[in-house]
Amino acid sequence: MTSILYIFLPCKQIYPVGCTYLADYIHKHHPEIRQRILDLSQIAPGERSRAVRETSEAVRPDLVCFSWRDIQIFSPHEGDASLEQAFTFYYSNNPLKKIAASFSGLKSLYQYYSGIRANLSHAWLIRKTCPHAQIMIGGGAFGAFAEQLIEKLPEETIGILGEGEEAILKVVEGKPLDGERFIVRQGGRTIKGLGQSYTDLSDLAVDLSYVTSIFPEYTAYAHDCIGVQSKRGCPYDCAFCLYPYLEGKSVRYRPAALVVQDIAQHYHQWGARRFWFTDAQFITGKAAYPQCTEIMERIIAEKLELEWSGYIRTSLITADFARLMVKSGVGDLEVAITSGSQEVLNGLHMGFMLERLYDGCRYLAEAGFKGKVILNYSLNAPDETEATLKESIESYKKVAAILGDDRVFPMMFFLGIQPNTDLEQRLLEEGYLTSGYNPLNLTPTSIRKLLYNPAPLSKLIGKACLAAWNRSAGGRTGSRDPRPHGTRARPSGNEPVSAGSGLGQGDAVSAASGRAGAMAGATEPGVGGCKTEGSSVHPDGEAGGYADRSLLRGVELNSGRDVLLTLEEILSSRKP
Repeated sequence: MTSILYIFLPCKQIYPVGCTYLADYIHKHHPEIRQRILDLSQIAPGERSRAVRETSEAVRPDLVCFSWRDIQIFSPHEGDASLEQAFTFYYSNNPLKKIAASFSGLKSLYQYYSGIRANLSHAWLIRKTCPHAQIMIGGGAFGAFAEQLIEKLPEETIGILGEGEEAILKVVEGKPLDGERFIVRQGGRTIKGLGQSYTDLSDLAVDLSYVTSIFPEYTAYAHDCIGVQSKRGCPYDCAFCLYPYLEGKSVRYRPAALVVQDIAQHYHQWGARRFWFTDAQFITGKAAYPQCTEIMERIIAEKLELEWSGYIRTSLITADFARLMVKSGVGDLEVAITSGSQEVLNGLHMGFMLERLYDGCRYLAEAGFKGKVILNYSLNAPDETEATLKESIESYKKVAAILGDDRVFPMMFFLGIQPNTDLEQRLLEEGYLTSGYNPLNLTPTSIRKLLYNPAPLSKLIGKACLAAWNRSAGGRTGSRDPRPHGTRARPSGNEPVSAGSGLGQGDAVSAASGRAGAMAGATEPGVGGCKTEGSSVHPDGEAGGYADRSLLRGVELNSGRDVLLTLEEILSSRKP
């Protein structure tokens, strides 16, 4: 084998950190192999097929590795138009608005299916232009829907679930994929490998000069937010999340010195000043304190004046840790509180106590944290009641009292149901989902189910959301978030997992968390218990670092606060 082409399939602009780790890993083992990274996100839609064809003809690859980060529609957060369209269609009492929403929804469906077809077409184009090349594919979206997507790809395409370094190395060296977790179609049959190898992270370090030489599109990210991975694996069992399925539950750490070395390279060579830790959780538990502490101390010691963020469980922040976070440059945060009810959190296996989350917020405030906080709620999760909704409203007020009402922006999410999660299994057992359903097949009925907002609270929540969004429409800008720039992540549920794993799935925040929609694509539980994508805006209201720029609308209008307060009004007016 003499050459490899990595193709990062189109998604929102997020640094393809997984592809860079994979290419660098292969280069260290086989420096004689020519490699090239092609980022289709930086190429206009009408030019992408030509770019794939011309690049493949120039590189003449023996191996082509696709990274598929996003498959997402009806993204269940309030900043996304498709969610508002769906809610208007299902819950509005105005027939004209229902009709308008139905046409808008059809447009969204067309874009959704067109996007999937376009991504699949690139693999078929490679099969045509490079008939002898081996094709591999991975990433958060592929990992979430591997069984559905593998049937639409050319035969002999090797799909990787989980980490990709060792699997690619075996293909490069002509070795069988024994011990790997993969899926492939051969002779009309689907074959699965049920193993899982784990990459040794003790010497995992990126040679940025080499990456720059094989990645022409890097200039689009040179002054943007850069993803850096410090560990892999997630020990938690959040019911809607794919991270443990994709990364494994055993946490493996990179040496702090190598993590900061990666940061310093981007800082000095590319001028990067914003960084996002792509770990499933930056603080995975008490065992992670030494590594996390050393990373922050090294950032301070090397006088790297930067802003960083990541998925950080507020419940694990101590007073000393908070001071180090602030001193080392922690930026704006998203706190996935999910619910203000401990009962609901326990039912989702979130693994944290609300009181500890509040303590973490207090420690941040006492340490002088000046950033903004997006407080994420997943309304109508399993076991939700009117009483637990009231608890969520009170929890927002408590966090706002700790950090400041002008710096806390509640955001409404709805759980996205994804394959291979405890939530999916529970809903199959309860009969909410039908065995054998196709999660990629969207109809008005399936959308309503996969965008989880079940009766009996569905209409009440739908009414509150529509009332708040309608008030937020037009010229009102609400509490505009004044952050000068922001961080960029992942999966929510979307979404999209750890860098280097699954052929670039480190970029896939949304596919992992089960919070990114009926279809997986990008983000996940955050600082409180799970994660979502880092975000922020410019003072003039333009997006300045949003992984999902549609989040900007919900932040600018502060409509999440309106939803909670409208819910409070409705619940208070109801008779006991």
